[in-house]
Amino acid sequence: MNKLFGYTRVSTLDQNLDTQLDALHKAGCDEIFQDKITGVSTSRPALNTLLTQLRPGDTVMVARFFRLGRSRDHLISLLGEFARNGIHFKALDLGVDSTTAAGKLVLQIFSALAEYNRESILEKTRAGQLLAKAKGKHIGRPTGLDAEKFAKVKKALERGLSVAETVSLTGISMSSVKRYRKQLEKTSL
Repeated sequence: MNKLFGYTRVSTLDQNLDTQLDALHKAGCDEIFQDKITGVSTSRPALNTLLTQLRPGDTVMVARFFRLGRSRDHLISLLGEFARNGIHFKALDLGVDSTTAAGKLVLQIFSALAEYNRESILEKTRAGQLLAKAKGKHIGRPTGLDAEKFAKVKKALERGLSVAETVSLTGISMSSVKRYRKQLEKTSL
């Protein structure tokens, strides 16, 4: 049996959920999940619990459209995930209902705008990287070895310490220790 799940969120502990809860109760939600947390917070315990309970054919309803996601991109990502998994979505304040043609159109427009935004950001990033490279700036991990760290790793590995023990002893990152170990193996061949 398909369920109608409600979700509410307020940004601060002194705000209350009453108006959102009232609207969702009147709309007939079977179960309502509530978060009192800032919009930019990545931790949404109630939303995470809701997402684990959703099955194809279920509906997620919000009283206010912008309360579902922590950002525009997160909201669009959630809506895309719902669509891929056969989950319906309704926002009471905007009258958006993914089961209707008009609702699907609105959500597709939002999705297209988010994709355009992502592509635009990638283009700007690539252009900035090319410009920096043209000016002779190195992009990415620094080239070469840190002689001091390399010597520490070499000494630790020669003493028979494992990679994990070397990391613990030297404070050098796991990836660097492994990279230095590969260098040592190449030179000893």
